[in-house]
Amino acid sequence: MHEVARILCRYAIGSTLACIGITKTATAADSVTLYGVVDTFLTHVNADGKGAANRMDSSGLYASRFGLKGHEDLGSGYGANFVLENGFNANDGSAADSNRLFNRQAWVGVGGPWGELRFGRQNTPQWVMNGNFDAFSAATQASGWNNMFSPPPRADNAATYISPIVGGFKVQAMYARGATGGSAIADQVASNQNIHIGAEYASGPLYVGLNYEEVRNAAAGNKSRRTAGAVSYSFTDALKAYLAVAKQTVSDHSQDNYLYSTSFLYAFSPAASLALGYTFFQDHASGAGHGNASEAGILYRYSLSKRTVLYGAYSYLSQQGNQHSFVLGGAAVVEPSARIASTPGGNINGAQVGIVHLF
Repeated sequence: MHEVARILCRYAIGSTLACIGITKTATAADSVTLYGVVDTFLTHVNADGKGAANRMDSSGLYASRFGLKGHEDLGSGYGANFVLENGFNANDGSAADSNRLFNRQAWVGVGGPWGELRFGRQNTPQWVMNGNFDAFSAATQASGWNNMFSPPPRADNAATYISPIVGGFKVQAMYARGATGGSAIADQVASNQNIHIGAEYASGPLYVGLNYEEVRNAAAGNKSRRTAGAVSYSFTDALKAYLAVAKQTVSDHSQDNYLYSTSFLYAFSPAASLALGYTFFQDHASGAGHGNASEAGILYRYSLSKRTVLYGAYSYLSQQGNQHSFVLGGAAVVEPSARIASTPGGNINGAQVGIVHLF
């Protein structure tokens, strides 16, 4: 494992000093783990006014990535942790973000009996909780929640507190001052201020989640707010139902909508499962580029082993009125082709088949 860390830092980072640092960390820490996901799929999408598109893409069910995570025992129940995570496109080997080496996560923190504090680029609580909100794990083209709910997945310069689980309850809170807008350093520091709060409860077959986020964008001169909540319940070992709702608004009135989602997951066996779902997007904003939408989807998953999964999905997205031109995406499809985006007010349907390997 230490040799893998040396190779990664030498060829990915390209710095002798950085390589020495990672090598020392790999030696000194109680554990350093290389992990990753490779997800590639084929898709056929037909959009009104733009015809059909056939292509191979990456990150349909899970985002393709590799990362290093480490833990050092500091004694008395305390520990130091870090995660460095890079996203890539498995279909062509390109970087998911050419401007960042560790575009998905890059944080360091300390934990103890009271919970954990993390500092750096991190997943937002709302994005982390998304996977518990529908039967599709908020991924693949079949998930209307994934295709029509748009919280920022990550925040730069973030400080996060994650509580321990007490009586089934868990709380997360994040404050971040991003650097995503403006040309001057002062503008970049002040461009986005993020506040994120999430609370979850899980006991037996019941799960309840509720979260809120507020992002102030100084460059755009507006403030966006998103609130989302979900309940899921396992009626049997095989059948699980999900119900979720979200509200998204922007202070300049460019966005004002509700999202309602219901879905079901049925496990035929420990290896095979089928997900069905329906999502309705209710738009209260007025003017061009607005209107309601809905999506129905189905997803089949089959595990060849603990680390290799096959999946297939079909979905139909209907847009009423002069709509936003939603697309059928995936877990982290970076560049949905312009050909597969529906025309405003148009409909779009598509199928995908893919394979995932985890290591």
